Amino acid sequence: MNSDKSNIVIDTGTLISASFRIESIPSKAYFKALREFNVCISEETLTELKTVMQREKFNKYLSLENRISFIELYQEQSTLYEVKESVFDCRDPNDNKFLELALTVQAEIIISSDEDLFILNPYRNIAILKPAEFLNLYIDS
Repeated sequence: MNSDKSNIVIDTGTLISASFRIESIPSKAYFKALREFNVCISEETLTELKTVMQREKFNKYLSLENRISFIELYQEQSTLYEVKESVFDCRDPNDNKFLELALTVQAEIIISSDEDLFILNPYRNIAILKPAEFLNLYIDS
């Protein structure tokens, strides 16, 4: 972990959107997070990304080869953490993994396109921001 950078967590939906269109708001938020934060992942969040990105329905947006390359680069550019705490606060139980990771790493922000996460903002002093809100808050930083 780079100690001069704050920790950040990015949810799967945001990452999928970022991978499909390089000029999209989610993509710009993703690259800004990589430049200015320590992007944190867990085995659980990475497994979900790998599973979802391999769905055939995404072939029309990006080839499987390119989606796998995106995952590999994301994994290389992120820091893997072992989650230490279980939570059950999200109305979608599948999203608790992002809250757990954020708590474990004491993240400053979760970037999310998911309303189930967004309605918890702030979550135990962790900002949950949509990609556009993240970009607006951290403009020129």
